[in-house]
Amino acid sequence: MAATDLQQGGVSGYVESLRRERDRFVALAFCAADVLVEINSEQNISFAAGATQSLIGKEPEALVGTGFLDFIHPDNELLVREHLANMTPGIRLDSVPVQLAEVSGAALPVVMTGYHLPDMPGHHYFAFRLVSSKSVVDIPAGADRDADSGLLKKEAFAEIASRQIQEAQNRGEQLKLTMIHTGDLDEFRDRLDHESSATLMRSMGACLQASSAAGQTAGQLDDGAFGFLHEDGFDVAGITGRVEEIFRTADPAGQGVSLKSGTIDADVGGLSEADSVRVMLYTVNRFCDRQGEDFDMTSLSGNLEKLTRENSETLSMFREITDNGNFDVAFQPIVSLSDGVVHHYEALVRFDKQIETSPYKLITFAENTGIIADFDLAMCARVLNWLLVQKKEGREYSVAINVSGQSLANTSFIAALHDQLERAKAVRKNLLFEITESANIEDLGAANRFIQGLRSFGHKVCLDDFGAARNERNRAFLKAVTGLCHDLGIATVAEMVEDEECAEMLRACNVRFGQGYLFGKPSFSVFDASLNHDADILPVEELRRLNPKTRRKRQST
Repeated sequence: MAATDLQQGGVSGYVESLRRERDRFVALAFCAADVLVEINSEQNISFAAGATQSLIGKEPEALVGTGFLDFIHPDNELLVREHLANMTPGIRLDSVPVQLAEVSGAALPVVMTGYHLPDMPGHHYFAFRLVSSKSVVDIPAGADRDADSGLLKKEAFAEIASRQIQEAQNRGEQLKLTMIHTGDLDEFRDRLDHESSATLMRSMGACLQASSAAGQTAGQLDDGAFGFLHEDGFDVAGITGRVEEIFRTADPAGQGVSLKSGTIDADVGGLSEADSVRVMLYTVNRFCDRQGEDFDMTSLSGNLEKLTRENSETLSMFREITDNGNFDVAFQPIVSLSDGVVHHYEALVRFDKQIETSPYKLITFAENTGIIADFDLAMCARVLNWLLVQKKEGREYSVAINVSGQSLANTSFIAALHDQLERAKAVRKNLLFEITESANIEDLGAANRFIQGLRSFGHKVCLDDFGAARNERNRAFLKAVTGLCHDLGIATVAEMVEDEECAEMLRACNVRFGQGYLFGKPSFSVFDASLNHDADILPVEELRRLNPKTRRKRQST
């Protein structure tokens, strides 16, 4: 055709033929896209076509010569940079959700695809399509994400990744799951200024999203733990090298971190959706617990048998513990930060007389399997009995017990708890309640009725898990929250106070009470707990009556 056109119309006919061919290909591209863009080796737009005026407020001609990244909304700039850096010549970039920058500054959600011609180094071609209600990337808009990295949080990642794996298997495709552990991320970030820390997390989020299946199936699984789904054959070594580079760049010392990683087959076979999510969480938790060390799993489906066996054994053991009272109670003092006087003690569960061993994993298991309410009742009964014994011997203490947020919506638990309290009227006023996992309470109405019911009988109720102020990023928020609590007459307690520097920071934030090794370690004897604190071995009510001057005098004698 080109030769015929040249014969008929000379050079002008040939040029016109080329234009028709170009327009034909552009028209074909518009069958699947709303905007087409070509960028050169300097990442400037050399060609643009499509509905740019109606979508972002600029004509296509106005985009030519401008920077490609100026076309992208700032929130997605790092993500698109990662894609540009990782695009392989001759390999198409599949659909990735991004946002374009409108003239007004608003963000326009689109799906981006791209291609890098092998014989034109540096030139990239992108097509953008408006996101419809049935986007190929079925990620809920309200999916729970980490505020700093933008990555999915663990539970949301497990749910969405499981669905992506199933959809891939239905298409006959095999995905893999890679998890990366960077060590203590909070500790690393504490060495950075605010802007460097924020850039680190944004870069991590962009890097892993750009590497993941569907451009979104990446998550921040724990402190320092990340995971993403990817296609079989993906260059895992390349992405771990990129993560190491991100940390080296952020580190003022230029050292970065030593990564641990693990990759397994992301197959769920014929599992139900619920079982797929359970297996994904089990796998992720195993990786996080080991911080990437000795991670020898090979596939998700192979973990189902391990999960079932371990859960069955643990469930049987925990029911025996609850039914037979085979657990120990330790005490840790909670003191006034203003004068160091003990206010009350927290009752902490321990197993097998192991005072230093945290029961976190077993308690979390009980919450995840729905049997935590039975244990909460057993713990309450044990502490009430202890308070009764102390009262008979002439001693009176105030003790807080933990109640899981999951128990609050359990009507049987609430009825049984009030029955226990009624049968221990002589000491019930000495019992405080600390609601754990308060941030995950789903039925707020039921929780409020439970709390107000306890308060009507004179019990003080605390909400746990407001987070730790480990760095400057959180201290302003902490100070604002404690100020609000003070105005509302709500006492605040800070946990894990390990040194005087931390205590001083909390005092500056107007936190009222503190708990941690600075004041005393947990002990199976309330007397030893007081000694750990270097305080008077006196009942709490008497300690409260002592002013700081009198207390110091008693300690010195």
